[in-house]
Amino acid sequence: MKKARLDRQENVPRQIYEILRARILSTELPPGSSINERYLAEVLGVSRTPIREAIRRLSNDGLISIVPNVGTSVAAFDPLRVREFCQIRTGVECIAIEAAVKNFGLAEEKKLVQLIAEQDKTVDRGDMIANIAIDTEFHDVIMELSGYKVIPDFLHRAMGEILRARHLSIQLPGRLREPIIEHQVILEALRSGNPKTCVTAMKDHLDKSFASIMKVLESVNT
Repeated sequence: MKKARLDRQENVPRQIYEILRARILSTELPPGSSINERYLAEVLGVSRTPIREAIRRLSNDGLISIVPNVGTSVAAFDPLRVREFCQIRTGVECIAIEAAVKNFGLAEEKKLVQLIAEQDKTVDRGDMIANIAIDTEFHDVIMELSGYKVIPDFLHRAMGEILRARHLSIQLPGRLREPIIEHQVILEALRSGNPKTCVTAMKDHLDKSFASIMKVLESVNT
């Protein structure tokens, strides 16, 4: 695991949680990888107490498996679990974009246009970690526009499992630029100001993402 710098003035367990979560979601720590508390404490220069707190939180998220007398490791993919999270995400994000359209303005349009352009560049340079980060930011902008406060926190746990699977699904042929084209359709729908058009565009995008995720998980588990 790569070394990471911690800010001792900030919440250390939270930082460790975010570091490990990012490594797991990017599959730098793939399913089944052993999580060694002593090693992590040495690499991060902390005691094992904040490490354990971060691991416990990741276990609650379903990203880490703790088996007494056996060990701690990155959780395996559960296709049924991922399917359920994808369905939750689709429902939640369709609700969000329907509410977001009334708050969509020039500043938000400029931001989404910029993100689409940046995501397109990541494909050209083969930076898939940045690609997914920008993809996530695109959806975050729309979620923020919705004005909802509880939904983003509710979605956070579901997105962990989904993003982990997404890093595998982008390996599918033709699934690199498709999300970018779908984002453009969503942007045009927001420009139209029609809530139903926005919901249709978002659902189509997330349904296609769901299909690609499940396809790659089938290959991983066979």
